[in-house]
Amino acid sequence: MTKVNLGKLQAKSNGNIESVVGAAALKNGALVALGTAIDHEKVNAVAPTATAELLLVAAPEVKYDETQDQLDIETPAGTPVRAYHLTEGDKFEVEVALFAATPAVDDVVTGNATFGYVEAAGTEKTKFVVEALVTKYHDARPMARLRVLTV
Repeated sequence: MTKVNLGKLQAKSNGNIESVVGAAALKNGALVALGTAIDHEKVNAVAPTATAELLLVAAPEVKYDETQDQLDIETPAGTPVRAYHLTEGDKFEVEVALFAATPAVDDVVTGNATFGYVEAAGTEKTKFVVEALVTKYHDARPMARLRVLTV
């Protein structure tokens, strides 16, 4: 399971948030594309494609069961979760565990079919640049700070 830090997202203040439902469990920091509408509030989350706008999944990390040591919260399949529309210049941090290969600073990345991150070919609609590689939290998790290049 993974963590995400919402650094500077315009969607946080402008309310540009979707409620998405995945057919598979969605980790915090995952990238999704929008599928068909379920109802007036919820939309199916589908795997990213090169031509789709990608949204950032970020569920509030709340301990649902205080008797368990839950460091991360993963949203189960079929359960609604928040997904943020991104704007050029937005910045956020995600765990390196979501990347197909460990990124380097200045790499340009995009979403992959498993809701993670992969090096961009250059033709994708939504792309991000890796601004920094950092460690966070008490367990020194490797994280990548990303800036949105295009949406």
